[in-house]
Parts: sequence; C-alpha cells; structure tokens
Amino acid sequence: MTDEWIRIAAPATTSNIGAGFDIFGLALKEPYDIIEGRRIESGIVISEVTGPGSDGIPLDPESNSVSIAAAEVLRRCGENFGIEIKIKKGIRPCSGIGSSGASAAGGAYLAHILCGEKLSPTEVVICAAHAENVTSGGFHADNVAPCVLGGFTMIRSYEPFEVVSIKPPENLGVVVAMPDVMVATKESRMVLPTEVSIRDMVFHLGNASCLVYAMMTGDMGLIGRSVKDAIFEPARAKLVPHLKEAESEAMSHGALVSFLGGSGPCIISFYDKSSHDGNAIAESIKTLYAQNNMKCDTWVTECGSGCKRI
Repeated sequence: MTDEWIRIAAPATTSNIGAGFDIFGLALKEPYDIIEGRRIESGIVISEVTGPGSDGIPLDPESNSVSIAAAEVLRRCGENFGIEIKIKKGIRPCSGIGSSGASAAGGAYLAHILCGEKLSPTEVVICAAHAENVTSGGFHADNVAPCVLGGFTMIRSYEPFEVVSIKPPENLGVVVAMPDVMVATKESRMVLPTEVSIRDMVFHLGNASCLVYAMMTGDMGLIGRSVKDAIFEPARAKLVPHLKEAESEAMSHGALVSFLGGSGPCIISFYDKSSHDGNAIAESIKTLYAQNNMKCDTWVTECGSGCKRI
C-alpha cells in the first residue's frame, strides 16, 4: 500500500446564476481549497485543517464534508483501505461561493484518484452531493457539479440525476466580492418563498433558457441580459448589507451583470475581458464597503476547469 500524498485543488463555484436556482453552477479559477490525502490501513482520519474559518470546521470524519464524500467514494468502489486527510481552506465558510461544495468535491475527487478512478464523473458528483446532503440537509449539486466537472453546469434532473457541463465563453471574466458578512446556507434557505406565481415562473424559464444559449454561443450581451432573478435574490437581499449598491457600482464600472452569488454574501459580476477591466469593478465594490466601514475581499478571476490534481 502506497503512502504517497495526493494533492487536489477544489475551486470556488458560483451557483443559481440568475434564474437557475439549484440548477446552474459555474466553476471559478480561484480561490480554491487544497485537499491532501494518502492511503492508510483503515478508517478516515482528518489530521489537519488550516485556512480561513478552519477553527469552525470539524475534525470528526462523520461531520466533515471532505471525509463524508471520500467515504462514499470508497463505499461505491468497494474499497476497504483508509485515508488520512489534510484540508487547507482557501474559501471561507458561509461565503456564497461553494465553500462546503469545494470541500465535498475535493474529498470525493481525492478518494476517486486513490481508488484508481473507477467512477464516472457523474458518480463523483453524486458522492460529493451526498456529503452536502449530510452536512446541510439537502441533496443539491449546483456547487459540487461545477467543482468536479468544471465550466458551466446545468442539472437537468435530480431523480434520476443528470448533469450537463459546457465550456463558457473565453472572454467571460468574473469578479468575486466577499463582504465581511456570514450567511449560512440553512439560514438563507429559510427566507425563501414556498410558492411562486406563474408570471415569475415564466420570467425565470425565459431567462434560464436564454442564459444557456448565450453561454453556448458566446453572446456576452445576452449573458448579461439573461442573469435575472425575480424570486430568490429579492428574498435574500436583506441578508447582505449594501447588496444593491454594490451591484450598481459594478454595473457603472463595466460589468455585464452583477448578482448575489449562491446564498450570499458574495457578489458576483460578469464582464467582457476583451473590453473591460475587472480590477476597476473589484475596486469600486471594495471602496463602497470601505466607505461603510466594512471589509470586502475581492478576486478578479475567470471560469475554471474544476477539481484537479496538483
């Protein structure tokens, strides 16, 4: 049995993306978690957790999404060896850019490599989503799917599970702004409406369909016009101070669209890299929060390729 350490980079993701609640996801190039692991005789042991928010991340393998996902991969592969795991968080928990999803996907992908890559990419996603279900109380794959597969992902169905990934336009730049606010996924789901009107449903269907078309064809203007949400962001806006002001700042500095990332508090802005400067968008949002005595971290990044061995 080899004791070679395997290192996996598991990237941040943004989910929902306008009308695609629990359906759309997008892998980012950075930030990312690093999940390290090696085979041991038996059991799963988390020997180290470092990085932002690590003090609140459990070392108990039955409560940690990395180890839960890894254990599910071992079960599906019929393997009985154990894994020692080290976690280096680059994505702060309660950020809105898939911190728990990166942990789950990274754990699943690590175990997948250690098992000799016996599973299909979709099965790896399912193992990661299983961990999300255990830790957050809902089987949703809008973060783990792009984290594993990369690109822009769409979940056609949860029962049976089917996910599709496409490569976004090369010119699509992404600005991530993370104000110093904590928004837990469970809390953010509690404020959502349980019913929607037919009018809002039609609005969402139209925009969701056009966003997929725009991503496939590279129509940057249509991407900007199609990231619309009449239901979920309005319900969650009160959880993120100065959200609408920040979105307005991004738009005035060249963003195609600016919206709440996942459950928040991250604010995501898309821009055309061939014609605009993402740094100007990032600085405008950071300045807004500074003027309101709040810290805001930013990343100027782009679409990513998903989990990878480094």
